[in-house]
Amino acid sequence: MFVKILIAVTIFLIIFLSFVPIYWTFVTSISLDRDLALTSSHWFPPSPTLKNYVEILTSPVRGVAYEFRRTLVNSSIIASFTTILTLFLASFAAYSVERLKVPFRKTISYLVVLTQMLPPIILVIPIYLLFGRMGLLNHKMSLVIIYTALNLPFAIWILSSYFGRLPVSVEEAAIIDGCGYFEVLWKIVLPLSKPALFTGGIFVFLSAWNEFLIALVLTTDLKAKTLPVAIAEFMGRFRTSYPLMCSAGIISMIPPVIFVVLFQRYLIEGLTRGAVKE
Repeated sequence: MFVKILIAVTIFLIIFLSFVPIYWTFVTSISLDRDLALTSSHWFPPSPTLKNYVEILTSPVRGVAYEFRRTLVNSSIIASFTTILTLFLASFAAYSVERLKVPFRKTISYLVVLTQMLPPIILVIPIYLLFGRMGLLNHKMSLVIIYTALNLPFAIWILSSYFGRLPVSVEEAAIIDGCGYFEVLWKIVLPLSKPALFTGGIFVFLSAWNEFLIALVLTTDLKAKTLPVAIAEFMGRFRTSYPLMCSAGIISMIPPVIFVVLFQRYLIEGLTRGAVKE
């Protein structure tokens, strides 16, 4: 009984400590600048207001609020296209590794996972020089290509783990009936692999949505600038509007939270299916 209580208390503390920064960000976002000094002694602002959200969503003046709205659209486009393209390519690669007689397929699987140990920061300068010589700086598609390349190994690993647990007999029966490998993948394997697809999609979407360093180096104007870069630019040289910055942070959290909540069931199943022996 004592062990169960200790586990429950530990879980509660972890959840509490995880949500305190989010709550504090929200409290700051509904505070006035003059009330920020009081947040150290109050858990709620004395004069809560939504003017920061109104300003950041409706301000017609070209500034950080205007740029935030533009970059919100850019990040949505980049993250969505990255997710779709990554899952499309990862499906073919994972199916080839798990089902087709590809030479050295086990070695390929290990190398795919090994690439995830490479820190992306060491790739920034080569990527910048390469895309600069090709004239692909300040393009949303450039970020889509880079994010797809960086997230593809993880998506392949997720899908190949799941494909390996699917019954081969169903695929063999479809091949005997005259289906090709592409039809088997499209009509049988992928419909049965929705949990893995949604799991990989969530991780890829969040990775592309939150990526900062590469977007900072490769983009300089609003044509391709992403949300994390725009939020960082809320910090001015002489003055920083912390309530406005926190409002931007809260708004930027909403799409990923909705995405995770809608597909939570698939996320849990996709993460546990490949790890449990039946």
